[in-house]
Amino acid sequence: MSNNLSFLAYYPAAKDRTLRQFIEAFWCEGFLQGERDGATLRLRGRSDDGLARDYAIDVGGASAFQRLRLVGAVRGADDSAGADLSISNVVRDLVRHLEPAPQALERFVAELQNTALKQAYAGTARLDVTLQSPYPWQEAQLGGGHLYHPCFRSRMGFDVDDNLAYGPEFSQPIQLTWLAIDARLCAVHALAGLDYTDFLIDQLGRAEYARLQRRIEAQGHAPAGFRLMPAHPWHWQHCIRLHYADWLVDGRLLFLGDGNGAWLAQQSIRSLSSLDGELRHNIKLPLGIANSSADRILSDHHVHNAPIISRWLDGICRKDPFFADGARLAILSEPIGITLAPAQARPGAYGLLGAIWRTAPEALLAPGEQIFPMTGLCDLADDGALRIAPWLAQHGAERWVDALLEAVAPPFLHLMMAHGVLLEGHAQNTLLILRDGLPCRIAVRDLPGGLHYLPGDCTDEAMLAGLRGAPAYRNALNASAGFAFDRIEARDYLLEVLFFINLGELAYRLDRYHGYAEAQFWRQAARTVAHYQAAQPAMAPRHRRFDLLGPTLQMECLAARRLLGWSAARYRSVANPLCAAQ
Repeated sequence: MSNNLSFLAYYPAAKDRTLRQFIEAFWCEGFLQGERDGATLRLRGRSDDGLARDYAIDVGGASAFQRLRLVGAVRGADDSAGADLSISNVVRDLVRHLEPAPQALERFVAELQNTALKQAYAGTARLDVTLQSPYPWQEAQLGGGHLYHPCFRSRMGFDVDDNLAYGPEFSQPIQLTWLAIDARLCAVHALAGLDYTDFLIDQLGRAEYARLQRRIEAQGHAPAGFRLMPAHPWHWQHCIRLHYADWLVDGRLLFLGDGNGAWLAQQSIRSLSSLDGELRHNIKLPLGIANSSADRILSDHHVHNAPIISRWLDGICRKDPFFADGARLAILSEPIGITLAPAQARPGAYGLLGAIWRTAPEALLAPGEQIFPMTGLCDLADDGALRIAPWLAQHGAERWVDALLEAVAPPFLHLMMAHGVLLEGHAQNTLLILRDGLPCRIAVRDLPGGLHYLPGDCTDEAMLAGLRGAPAYRNALNASAGFAFDRIEARDYLLEVLFFINLGELAYRLDRYHGYAEAQFWRQAARTVAHYQAAQPAMAPRHRRFDLLGPTLQMECLAARRLLGWSAARYRSVANPLCAAQ
C-alpha cells in the first residue's frame, strides 16, 4: 500500500476545484438556493438540525450559456474561521432542500470526496509531455478531467494504489490479462470478411498468438474450442474472478496470464493505446469502476453495434464530396469486438466480459500532420499559460481560432444537416489534426457510445436495422433517449455537446489565460456556422428548420440528475451565444 503523502500539498486546491465545480454546475442547473451579490455568490444552506448554514464564493464572471464562473474557495458566509468546509458538510447543507434519497446522497458525497483525493494525487504526477510528444502520451497526460461535471475524477472502485497504477496521468505501462472463453459462450461482431483469428494474429504477432494457444493446451483444452479475450488487469482481479469464478472452475473460462506488450491508458481509462507500434489498434475494455457518475463497463449492444456503425459512417463519408474521403473528418472505426452471446447474460454482471478494437489515430495521418487531444486545448502549462500558447503565438490567435472552428464545427453540422446523424462531439471523443500547429481537420471516436440519428432524415437508414438497443434497465439507469432523436432534440444536443461542453471551455480559457475575448470567439463561431450554411444553399429549408443561430436552446441538467435519480432527462432553457454574437 502507498504511504506517499505528497498529495497533501495538492489537496486544498483539489478540494476547492471539486466544490467549485459542484456549485457551478448545480447553480447553473437551478438547484441551489441563494443570490449573486456583485462579485460574490451567496448560497443558502441548512444543517441537519434545521439551522441556517450559508456559504459564499467569489464570482469570476459569466460566460456563454449563462454559466456563472467561480474562482477561489468556498467559505462560510460570515467568514468565520470555525466553519466546517469539508466536502461532506458543504454539499449536504446546500442540497438538503432537494431532499435527495439518503443512499443517493451518500454515493454522491463519496464521489466528490474521491474526486478531490484523486485530483490531489494527479498533482503529484510528473507531466513531461510537450506539443511534439507522441500522441499516446499526450492522450494520457493532457486530460484535466471533465471541466463541468463535479465528479470529474471520482474513479469509484479504484483505491489510491489502483489509481497510481492505472490512472492515465501517471502513464504507467500496462500489460493486458488474457483469457480464453468457450467459443459457444461468446459472440464476435466484425466487419464483413474480417476473421477474428486472423485479426488477432495480425495485432499480436504469430509468436504471441501461438504462445497464448499453448497456454490453452497446457490446461488440457483444445484451442479450436476457445476464443482469446483480453481483459484489463484490474478488472480481472476485482470483477471477472468474482462474477465468473464458476466458469473458471469448470473450464468455460481460462486464465492465460499476462500478455507480451505494453499499453497506456487513455483519458477514458478503459481504452488503451498500444506502445508497441502506432499502427496497432487501440483497445476498449470493460472496467468495473464509475467515473463522472457513469459506470465504465462495455455494454454488449455497443460491441454488437460497433462494426455496423463503423461501416455505415465510413460509407456516408466516402460518398459525400463534402467530406472528400477524410479531408475534413476521419472516422476511428471499430471493426471488430467480442462479447458474451446474449443467452449467457447473467444478473449483476452485465457488460463485464468483452473488448472492442478501434483504429489507432496515428494510422489516419497524412505526411506532415499530427494528432492532438482536444482536451489538451484547455490544459495549462507550468507557467500558468495555455499549453497551446506557442501555436497561438505562431499563427496569431484570431487565425488559429478561425482554423479550429472551421476544422471542428462544419463536419458535425454537415453530418446532422445532410445525413441526419449526430455524434457526441465532446472533447474526449474529438481529436484535432493539425499541420504545422494549425488545425486542419478532426477525427472522432467512440462511435457506438455516442451515436444518435433522425429517423426519416437519415442517409442509408436501412443499414441501421441491425442495431441493438440497451436493455430497458440500462436506459432507465442512464435517463437515455436511445439512438433516435427528433429534430428539436438533435439541434439542442448538437449545440450543447459541441459548443457548450467542448468549445465553450476553450472560449472561456482563451479569455482568462490568453486575453482573447470570449465574445470574439463566439462571433467567429457564429460566422463559421453562417458560412457553412451559405455554402450549402440546397439545404436552406433544413437550416431554417434547425435554426442553429436561434435565441435559445434546451440543455440537459447533467450534474443534478446523478444526485436526484430521475428516470428521464430534465432540461433548462439558456441563451444561445451563437445568436447573441451575430
